[in-house]
Amino acid sequence: MTSTLGRSTRHVPPGDRADPERFRILIGTAARVPAVTLAVVATIVVTTMVVANSDLTGIYAAVAGAWLALHQVTLTIDDTSLGVLPLLPTVILVWQAARGCASAAEAIVENSGYALDRQDVSRITVATLAGPLLVTSAALIVLQDAASVLPVTPPNPAAALAWVTGIYLLACVIGIGFHVWRPLVRYYSVPEWLVLAFRPALRVLLGMFALGGVAVVAGLLWSWDVVGELLSRGDHWTGVLGLTVMSILYLPNVIIGAAAVLAGSTVHFGDLHLSLFEATGGDLPALPVLAAIPSGPAEVFWPVLLAVPATIAALLGRFAAQQTLQAQADGAPVGSADAAWTVLAAAAGAGLVAGIATWVAGGPLGVFGLVGANWWLAGILVFAWSGLLGIITAQLLMWREGRLAAAALRADAVTDEGNSDDAVEGADPADRPAEAALEMPEPETLALEAPAGEGTKDDVRAESEDSGAWEAQAETGASADLDVSGSSDEADAGRGADVKGDTGSGDEVIDAEVLEIEDEPDEKAADRAHRKTADGVDEEVAGKAEKGAD
Repeated sequence: MTSTLGRSTRHVPPGDRADPERFRILIGTAARVPAVTLAVVATIVVTTMVVANSDLTGIYAAVAGAWLALHQVTLTIDDTSLGVLPLLPTVILVWQAARGCASAAEAIVENSGYALDRQDVSRITVATLAGPLLVTSAALIVLQDAASVLPVTPPNPAAALAWVTGIYLLACVIGIGFHVWRPLVRYYSVPEWLVLAFRPALRVLLGMFALGGVAVVAGLLWSWDVVGELLSRGDHWTGVLGLTVMSILYLPNVIIGAAAVLAGSTVHFGDLHLSLFEATGGDLPALPVLAAIPSGPAEVFWPVLLAVPATIAALLGRFAAQQTLQAQADGAPVGSADAAWTVLAAAAGAGLVAGIATWVAGGPLGVFGLVGANWWLAGILVFAWSGLLGIITAQLLMWREGRLAAAALRADAVTDEGNSDDAVEGADPADRPAEAALEMPEPETLALEAPAGEGTKDDVRAESEDSGAWEAQAETGASADLDVSGSSDEADAGRGADVKGDTGSGDEVIDAEVLEIEDEPDEKAADRAHRKTADGVDEEVAGKAEKGAD
């Protein structure tokens, strides 16, 4: 019995044993963000109610409603829907939750000494979701109880839990993904062009939102008188402070709407319609930040602002091409076509995030109806601008870099050949290779050895052939002189006369030789010349023999 228990204990993996330090890390992850958030929300609510001299009877319902509004859950107060909620607190909440996930991942790795595995990731995710979901459930119960006393309608529980789950899952993806994305990329063999698309997509989003912020600031400065008039409605410093704080909290919503308009989409705010091509005025809430929305009509130069997404798309293509070239230089398995795939993936990601952000920034708002930009049109336009112009720019840059690289290779090859030729020419004749000696042309050597004033290259070639024929004649004449009696002086004179005769007809021979070279091979031409010379020598020897007999 003891051996069986011991054997089962030995087979328990070390990671599955109870670890007090790991348990402490997970508890802190589950409680830290909800506790801090509730403390801040409660402090703000209590301070606001005290400053406004309000009754503290509904303080719990106010804190619960603020918690849900912080997570973008639509509230209904006195039969008025409030779905357009400020994004700035939600962004800060996601950032804090992501930092908590990242800190938990680092602490677990430091405690265990090993990299994160699937169990660790699951535990951190569950801990991050557990605390906020518990607080959300309590807030729903409080609002359900307060609905019998206060004019508040509790929201849909499923929608509330879905919003909270989605927000903290996004925080987990950001926080844990920062540590595990490289192993995941290697494990699932994600293409390199898809990995390279993350930073360009982030740059597209930041560029669009940044220029949207510039447009909002420009609109506020242009309508500064309206901003001052709206702030003056506060009647007191507390009212002015409240309007200023609310304008700051809603600033991301307005910036996202401005970015959608710059991409070509349309913003609807009750009777107000705004785009780069049309603008119809309408009533707006008395919020100073909304003074950035022009009342209309549309100006003539507004369509020129479409250059904003076009410029961002061109920069996307340039950045994607640079990343692809750098990856090629580092030895990554990417090609020229991967730049287009990188741009396409980045444009798709940017369009998706832009559409979701535009949808979250809008919503129902009481008598104004559905407020915000056309989210699906904004996403499609961001994708179209970034994808089309980005791919064109990236391919042009890749083609240009390919041309420059090919020209550089050709220049290097020419330089190497010139250096090798200079090295061969500068070496001693004895040190030159045999190939260099064999490549020297023979006609130039003959021209250098020929005496000056002897004629053209054709003459030199003809004379060289004639010299071979005369050598054959000399041998034949010498053998004939041995057999025929006569004085050597007469033979020499006759031989000299024959030389003069042949020399006199040298031009005809040269012409004939040239024609024969064009029509016949060189060996046949030399054979015919030899036969003619031999026949002439035989006739001369026979004539001398007859004279000697007489």
